[in-house]
Amino acid sequence: MTPQRAGRQSGAGGPDHVRFGLFYLGYYGYVGLISPYVSLYFADRGFDPVQIGVLMASFQVSRIAGPYLWGWLSDMMHTRVRILRVSAFTSLLAFLVLPGVGSYGGMMAMMLTLSLLTSAMSPLGDALTISTLRRYGAFDHSYGRIRMFGSLGFIGAVLAGGALFEAVGMRAFPWVASALLAILAGVVLTIRDAADEGPRTTPPRALPLLRRPDAAWFLASAFLMMFAHAALYVFYSLWLETLGYSKFAIGMMWTIGVVAEIVFFYYQGLLFARLALRTILAGTFVLAALRFGLTGYFAQVAWLMALVQVLHAATFAAHHSASLKRLQTWFAGPLQGRGQALYTGISYGVGGTLGGLAMGWTWNALAPAHTFGLAAVAAAAGAFCAAMSFRAEGDGALQSSAAQTRSAIASDEVSPGDSIPNR
Repeated sequence: MTPQRAGRQSGAGGPDHVRFGLFYLGYYGYVGLISPYVSLYFADRGFDPVQIGVLMASFQVSRIAGPYLWGWLSDMMHTRVRILRVSAFTSLLAFLVLPGVGSYGGMMAMMLTLSLLTSAMSPLGDALTISTLRRYGAFDHSYGRIRMFGSLGFIGAVLAGGALFEAVGMRAFPWVASALLAILAGVVLTIRDAADEGPRTTPPRALPLLRRPDAAWFLASAFLMMFAHAALYVFYSLWLETLGYSKFAIGMMWTIGVVAEIVFFYYQGLLFARLALRTILAGTFVLAALRFGLTGYFAQVAWLMALVQVLHAATFAAHHSASLKRLQTWFAGPLQGRGQALYTGISYGVGGTLGGLAMGWTWNALAPAHTFGLAAVAAAAGAFCAAMSFRAEGDGALQSSAAQTRSAIASDEVSPGDSIPNR
């Protein structure tokens, strides 16, 4: 489904698919440039491996607290688009001055700033897309077909960036990143906030919802999935190289995974129409445990590794879409921004950071294969947490409803005869 075809559904009669598709294309194109090449840029600037490691870690630090800060601000201000615009334009300005930063301390400050600024884009972009699609009951069918353009942007930037930097050198990196951010900023200027679902009031607090057992179990499962995927994102290429795979073969393995996720996103509506959400979500963890176990202990079998990479459609794409849908159980409407931010911070921020540290320890202290073994164990634990989230759903809803009613009565939001707060 092309953006132009999807765009026919935009306007007053439906959500504007084309602008959201272009947003994901631009943002994940930027991510596809940063993820594989920023460390090479640091090396080209003369920083040693330890310094590069600390600079790379600074990205993760900002991903822990940054998303919730932006999510809280968007819910308080009743806007996501204005914050996305600020994020895009200030990130662009920061990249434009990056070539003039010479000291290590200055580069560290710049990376922390950039990471904090760009940490708004993923959760708020998802929150805006989902809240718009929900108004038309279009999430199951349309979200995947919009989000797949992010995957296309990512793989396109990885491939084009590699060819470009091979030809002109890494000094072009900040200028290419600036060009992508300029395009993204232009796209964000065309996006509008979703219409309010009701009258504007002071948004309720989000953090008390974490006391609900079903929400807590779900976020624990999200943490464990990204903890497990740290083995993939940090050590997969190194593991294959250790086993004698060529760089071309390693690149092909990554390509298989991205193509698989694109195919899933396109056909996501068919799966969501046929299977219960709990089946999809729990199944992604079971398949993740299988994927990482096979990667750790049978990676020398090349044809098997190619098949295993197809499971990226489940462990990333299906898990991502199912998680965003599950998140709407607790965080919708005025809580949308903070809900997306909590999910991003706990899973990608805390889970990715601690996962990287734990996988690094197993790589050095035990054996590389056991790095992926640990990832398989984490994924299996995540399956248990996901199942517990649905099992605890009834109790959590009753507890939350009772707590909200008591709080509302105490603050005169409802009269003692009402059963729910007037929100």
